[in-house]
Amino acid sequence: FIFALVFIVGGWLFYKNISESIVEEAESSKTWPSVEGVISYSDLRTSISDGDRMYAVDLEYKYSVHGATYAGSRISALDGSSSNASGVKKDLQEYPIGKKVMVYYDPEIPSISLLKPGANLFTYFVKYGPLLFCFIGLLMLFQAFKKIIIFAIALFVGLKN
Repeated sequence: FIFALVFIVGGWLFYKNISESIVEEAESSKTWPSVEGVISYSDLRTSISDGDRMYAVDLEYKYSVHGATYAGSRISALDGSSSNASGVKKDLQEYPIGKKVMVYYDPEIPSISLLKPGANLFTYFVKYGPLLFCFIGLLMLFQAFKKIIIFAIALFVGLKN
């Protein structure tokens, strides 16, 4: 019963406090204005996570909005690392130093920017994953109540005999 509540409450809190804002930014980025920018740094970043070597694109691009110059480093709303080095190297080849790119920026805070607006598959996983935990918690709760009802019926029938 307690695990069910932990799943429901934890999933809902993660969804409301983390998932919603990430997905909201990804969705709103589809309408952000864009300017031309240039890749100023591009490299492969490696790290160790749980004993596995992880890879990520480490880049910086420069762009100007209303005469002010900014530097950005995000490709999409949800950038992450991967254990697949070849996939990351492929992404890295897409952004060589000196390449001109379209930079999408938040019109209210131009220092917030990315190269690929909109949501990707991982964004939807972040959005719906916590709700899956809530659903699993509800199933666990249903099973607990079902056992209580069956026990109560068996107890009631046993008392009648």
